[in-house]
Amino acid sequence: MEGKKPREVPLYSIAEAARIVRIHPATLRTWALGRTYATQSGDRRWPPLIRAADTKNGRVSFANLVELHVLSVLRGRRVQVEKIRSATAFIRREMKTEHPLADVDTHTDWVNIYVEYLDQLMNVSTSQMELRPIVELYLERIDRDEKGLASRLFPITRDDAGNPRAVLIDPARCFGRPVLAAANVETAAGAERFFAGESTTELAKDFAITGREVEEAVRFESQLRAA
Repeated sequence: MEGKKPREVPLYSIAEAARIVRIHPATLRTWALGRTYATQSGDRRWPPLIRAADTKNGRVSFANLVELHVLSVLRGRRVQVEKIRSATAFIRREMKTEHPLADVDTHTDWVNIYVEYLDQLMNVSTSQMELRPIVELYLERIDRDEKGLASRLFPITRDDAGNPRAVLIDPARCFGRPVLAAANVETAAGAERFFAGESTTELAKDFAITGREVEEAVRFESQLRAA
């Protein structure tokens, strides 16, 4: 879109974003767009947790996608929504960023401030030492530009600890569609050929990558189709 930086363009539908960050679409829609719900005193509004790029059409940007990626781990660790709201408001104010969940860098003191601030708000049963490694694990899958802003995301492709950085989402490559990090090949293209009967060996040779990278592309696309 004219005038917008690549990371701010609303590239993803709610369904696409939900599949990439492995969150139920209804949940992600609420996080990104908020929702209205009925009460005895009338309808009330539950505000979104992020500032979506295109609320009218229900689409999110790459920067939003990174925020949703981080939100998925915070909610997965049962960090309460209102505490996330308070922490993101704090970071938005202090960092002067529209995307506090995307632009907290593990290589600066901001991650310490963020985690420590969350820890002050959280129940004592969830310690900072438990939260920090999980937050850092997810933040380490985000590459940043010279200004420290999120520029590339390596989405989670496995439920175990062996998550290689094989699949990449970069708003400046292939219109933000997932690609193999080692080659400018969309994961969907590789997976389609695999599902059509081509072998991992054939695809690896054709794309000049390893068989494991082909397998990760297929794994990632299989997850998207199953979601």
